[in-house]
Amino acid sequence: MVHIANTLDNSAYSPERLLAPVAPVPLLERAPGRDAGTRRGPAIECWTGSGSPTWILSGDWRLFARPCTVIEDRRGDVVASFRLADGTVLYATWDEETSRVSIPFSLGEALANYLGERWRETSPGKRLSEQQLNFFYRVKRFVPRRVQIAARRVLVRWQHSPLFPAWPADESIARLLRLYAHCAMIASRRHVLHFRWFWPFGQRAALILTHDVETAEGLRLAVEVADLEEELGFRSSFNVGSWYGLDDGILRELRSRGFEIGSHGLQHDRSLFASRAAFETQLPLLADAMDTIHAEGFRSPSTFRVFEWFAELPAAYDCSVPHSDPYEPQPGGCCSFWPFFIGPLIELPYTLPQDHTLFTLLKHRAVDFWLQQAATIERNHGLIQCVTHPDPGYLGEQANRMLYAEFLEGMATRPHLWRALPRDVARWWRFRQEARDVGGPLATGVARTGATPDEVVFEAPPAEPMLQELTEDLARSLERVPRLTSPGRRQ
Repeated sequence: MVHIANTLDNSAYSPERLLAPVAPVPLLERAPGRDAGTRRGPAIECWTGSGSPTWILSGDWRLFARPCTVIEDRRGDVVASFRLADGTVLYATWDEETSRVSIPFSLGEALANYLGERWRETSPGKRLSEQQLNFFYRVKRFVPRRVQIAARRVLVRWQHSPLFPAWPADESIARLLRLYAHCAMIASRRHVLHFRWFWPFGQRAALILTHDVETAEGLRLAVEVADLEEELGFRSSFNVGSWYGLDDGILRELRSRGFEIGSHGLQHDRSLFASRAAFETQLPLLADAMDTIHAEGFRSPSTFRVFEWFAELPAAYDCSVPHSDPYEPQPGGCCSFWPFFIGPLIELPYTLPQDHTLFTLLKHRAVDFWLQQAATIERNHGLIQCVTHPDPGYLGEQANRMLYAEFLEGMATRPHLWRALPRDVARWWRFRQEARDVGGPLATGVARTGATPDEVVFEAPPAEPMLQELTEDLARSLERVPRLTSPGRRQ
């Protein structure tokens, strides 16, 4: 077993890596009492305090990091202000003489704490204990579905919608990215910052459709869902499980029609992440199962997860981490509208409420909620990921499938929206990170400064027409991206 350590190393989660500026301003980690050296020139200095992370507030924005209340040689104009729970006020400042911006916490640590859901360490939100979850999955197969749904509705009322992360959309990372861009422009005395645009050919946002197939009957119904999507010009991914019989004929048909097959795990329970020993025991079995179905992607059953272990999954990408989802058995959220790296793995966060949450638990009978959330993500130039299930009780019901069709019709009218398979989005994100030059499908976006960090605007390059099928140029670019999965499955 190869274990990847330091999955939550803050240096791996720099906002610089997420935005990918063409000419980055040095982002320096500082701490009181440490020699900063003699380096001069524009820079952003992130000062990290001692002790444990705590909540840092700026209006309604909440960050989780170690604040530094003593910044050496702090001087200059105030860029932004923050406060702690005890009323202490902290300032980000710009020193015009040295062209340095000083921030009273680490941007990288704040980003890592969002993505790794470290904030849950101090979250007062209600959730089931490990013992309660283990008991539920032991007895689940003996409990009628109507009783399960009734119990989940009780759980939803008990959990409530938490203060953090905001649901259904939390713009914390979007605001962190704007703060970083604002500080970079101030330090370099520029009004614009060029960066590698988020999506190919200047597309404004991306959309992926993913389905978790829970039963053999769900796999049979997947063909009908595929018919609906294909008729409206979409393709999607079906994540299948190893706890029921897989019809190879259906899998071949879906692949031949341009759909993707991913993995939904070995058992529909939390056993993969129940313990480190269980995780290491199941990994080679999961790798074999994914090889059998030619899967690049994975979603954990019921989105159970241990973030620190994700880098070892035998997958090129994962879809288990929610943007914000207080209604799953393991509630939480990474607050990101964009993909991100976990070691060699690409995480594609799901960013819309799941169909089971929206239609069954919350009893919505319209898709306005989905469409409004998609519009919010598109305004932020992020990834729209819709998670549904083709099984009976989900899209297997005619009423729910009609709602899903209405959602697809609404998304089909959105111009400059990249409709892609999850594997292509993962390949694109790796290509965006590793490409040496801007050109071809990788265009340049522009961040424009405002009076405050929240007024920074990300402007897309001119969008080129893009058909549902990948253009030849983009296809060639993505084919050059190595199919990096895990230490045990490098291709």
